[in-house]
Amino acid sequence: MKKTLLRLSIIAACASHMAFAQPTDMVTGAVDFSTAYQHYNQAVEANNQADIITYAQQAYELGEVKFGADSIDSAKLAMNWANAIVAQSKQNNNGRVIQDEQVIKAQQLFESALAVYRLKLPENDIAFIDPLVGLAETTADDAYAKKVLFEAIDIAQEADNELTVAEVKTLAFYRLTGTAFYNRAVRSFAFDAYDIYVSKLPENAIKRVNATYLYGALNEAMGKHTKAVDALVEVIKQYQALPYSHPHELRAHALLVDIYQKRGQSDQATEHCIAIGKMTPWNEQQEQTPLFRTPPDYPMSYAKRGKSGWVKLQFTVNEQGFVQSPQVLDSKGGSQFEKESIEALSQWRYAPKFVDGKPAQGTSTVRLDFTLG
Repeated sequence: MKKTLLRLSIIAACASHMAFAQPTDMVTGAVDFSTAYQHYNQAVEANNQADIITYAQQAYELGEVKFGADSIDSAKLAMNWANAIVAQSKQNNNGRVIQDEQVIKAQQLFESALAVYRLKLPENDIAFIDPLVGLAETTADDAYAKKVLFEAIDIAQEADNELTVAEVKTLAFYRLTGTAFYNRAVRSFAFDAYDIYVSKLPENAIKRVNATYLYGALNEAMGKHTKAVDALVEVIKQYQALPYSHPHELRAHALLVDIYQKRGQSDQATEHCIAIGKMTPWNEQQEQTPLFRTPPDYPMSYAKRGKSGWVKLQFTVNEQGFVQSPQVLDSKGGSQFEKESIEALSQWRYAPKFVDGKPAQGTSTVRLDFTLG
């Protein structure tokens, strides 16, 4: 059986002799390593994040004394604590890892674990992927993140472990997006992962569905609307089987509204507007929410004269998410700005307002600014 990427499945990884608890010292009241490690495993089982961090730290500090700082067991204990810190950061920051003292500590733990692995394990052992990925998540240095992620991808490919390749490439895509190192090669990681998941996993596997969403979103951004529609419809189909609404299902509907509106297929766009309004997480008193907005054209005559301005409008969103009765409340700069604003606003689409769980008309206001850069 091939080794798998342990860190990504959040499994406590230590030698088997760690699992046997020994009693607390009855004289001093101090907790020994085995008891701390048992408490850690119980916290993981109960998904108690606060206790996971507490006992992961305790097990690491006691284990380092028991096994030695340069032992594989201590390295794995270090990663347990580091992973707990990363999980808490994501929990507190909407899925993102935000640099603070704790995350810096996690980075140091991953560094120490990697140093031990390089000393103790064969070159390019697949176990290197765990600390490498951890470092990419915790470092603020984008260049360093790219370096360790590319090393992790090379190791996964050398091990011929396709699912691990897909997982690391997906992580690399998300970590490097928005940095100076995002390019066509990094974008291709998402497509590579999608191809692997489609060939290796059933259609309802969560990793495959998430990869399908990303595949659809990227194709939409690239203007490949047919591929995007096929992928996004598949995402919605799979998530509708769940008893709750997943954020990717919401985003898939929103992207389809955008695509269909650009194609002039208003009926299809309306279907997805209404579907969003009916999704489980939404409050029954949900206000209308914008899904598709196109900016107004800048009047050429005004641009030539260097004119700038703004327009404030009020409008109604009907039960199907269409904008109706746009009215200018105030403006600056000239009537052409008002004309272009009304024309653009008429093309906008919304998830409709819901009152007592039923779609209803609602009013809204917006200010559109016209500035020359």
